[in-house]
Formats: sequence, structure tokens, C-alpha cells
Amino acid sequence: MNDCEQPSALKEPPPRPALPAPDREAPETPPSGPSRRRGPGGRLLGLGVLVLFIAAVGVGMWRHYQKHRQVIDIAVEQANFIPTVRVENVTQQLGGLQLTLPATTLGFEAANIFARTSGYVAKRYVDIGDHVKAGQLLAEITAPEVEDQVAQWWNSLQQAQATQRQNEAQRASTQVTSKRISTLAKDGWSPQEQSDTDWYSFVAQQHATTAAQYNVAATEQQLKYYHQQKIYQQVVAPFDGVITQRNIDVGSLITADASGGTSMFSLQQSDVIRVWVYVPQDDAFAVKPGIEAVVRVPAMPNLRFDGKVTRIADALQPC
Repeated sequence: MNDCEQPSALKEPPPRPALPAPDREAPETPPSGPSRRRGPGGRLLGLGVLVLFIAAVGVGMWRHYQKHRQVIDIAVEQANFIPTVRVENVTQQLGGLQLTLPATTLGFEAANIFARTSGYVAKRYVDIGDHVKAGQLLAEITAPEVEDQVAQWWNSLQQAQATQRQNEAQRASTQVTSKRISTLAKDGWSPQEQSDTDWYSFVAQQHATTAAQYNVAATEQQLKYYHQQKIYQQVVAPFDGVITQRNIDVGSLITADASGGTSMFSLQQSDVIRVWVYVPQDDAFAVKPGIEAVVRVPAMPNLRFDGKVTRIADALQPC
């Protein structure tokens, strides 16, 4: 066959373009066409990411399943739960209530001693801190005017008693005369007018005798009053205790006036202590006489004083 009849596949390809010389700088053209295939490292990285994603999804599903299973188990347990109850006989027991409250300590008996008569202090027998007994003499007051008044009323009493005896004698005399005249008047030896006059004289003398008796009684009471004033010049202790305050000395002027005067002594009974406690309303109904109590004093922290509730007010104090 001729050369022109040969098939085109057997034709030689056209010559390649000449490459630039090595010493020329030509810009690199980006590759065109499909991306290059990844190597073995890229495949391993993609496989690792896929495994981690599958593991995370599996863990989440497993946790969700565990929670769902736990809810189901709790619901089944509550549905089948049979409670266990302990039964015991009920008995009444008295419980104790402890309260800690501030309190005020006072002597069981306390009094401010005032004078019952006016005058000057002549003698003083006790001082602060002295222990005294009931009826013990504490001080003496001198009042000369009281002595004069006692003497005056004594003389008045003697005079009233003499007047009473005189009236009694006159009453007896008029009574005898009235009886005699009355007898003579009945027989006609004396006028009836004279009989009536003597009778009324007897009645008047009888009333005068009664008035004299009342006068004597009144004078006796007045004399008794001034005798008591004389007794009040001796100031005595009303009960056993200790002198906690003294406001007078020898020569002090004493006025018998408790409202405006100054007390001579202050006396307290210290062997028994009274403790005042204000209990709140919520706890007041639980406090009754006989309940044991413990008193503690901050100044003596190592000591305790046992006592009992003796009295309650049975009333709430308004605020």
C-alpha cells in the first residue's frame, strides 16, 4: 500500500514544543484537570476522624440508654416497694423544758427603816454590815417635847378622872334627894313641882357623869399615843438581817415623815435569797410552783444554787 493509504493511527505524533532553557525563569502554571490522589497519610486521618465520631455517638447513646434504664428500674422499684413500719406502744412521758433567763436577786425581806417620831439621834448602836436580830435596838432619838406632852396629858387624865368621881358623887346625891322628894310628894308633904325638879337634876347629873367618863377615856387614848411616841424614840429591827445602808449619825435631825424624810437604815434578810424572773409568754404556762431551778451568778461561775419556784403571778404583764 501507498503511504497515503496507511491509517491515521500509525501516524507519528506531532513534535513536542521545545522546553525553555534551564537558565530562563518561567512561571509555574497551576495544574489543571482533576485533583491528585491522596496518599496513605490522608486516608488514615479520615479513618481516625470517622472512628472518633462513631465512638462519640456510641457513648452518647450508651449514656442515654443507661438513664432510661435507671428511670425504668426506679419506676419498677417504686411500683413493687413494700414499706417496712416499726410499731410500738405509745406511752405518756413527761418531757423536760429548760429555760435560761436573766433574773434579779433580792433579799427575802428588805425594808427601809424610818423614824416614827421627830427629834435628834442621841445614840447609834449599829453600822453597815452588822447582823442584827428582830427587836434589837438600832438607835435612840431624843425629843424633849414628847416628854412634856406625856406629862401634860398625864395631868389632864388625873383631872378628868377627878371630875368623873365628882360627877358620880353628885349623881348619887341627887338620886337620893330625888327619891325622898318623890316619896313625900306622893304623900302630899312636898309639892309635885319640887319632885320633878329633883328628878331632872338627877338625870342631868347622870349625863354629866357619862360625859366625864368619855372625857377620861379620850384622855387615856391621847396619853397612850404620846407614850407610843416615846417608845418610838427607840428604833428597833423589824426582822433578822444585815444593815446594808446607814444614813444617820449621832446628832442628826430626824423627821417622822416617810414620804419626804430620809430612811435611817436599810435592812435586808440575806440568809434566804429571792430571785425574780420575767418569763416570756410562750413559756409562762409551763412554769408552776415546785419546779426545780438552778441559779448561776456570773461573778461565781463555778458555783450553782439549787432552788424551787415558790410563787408565780398567775398573770401576764402587759407590754
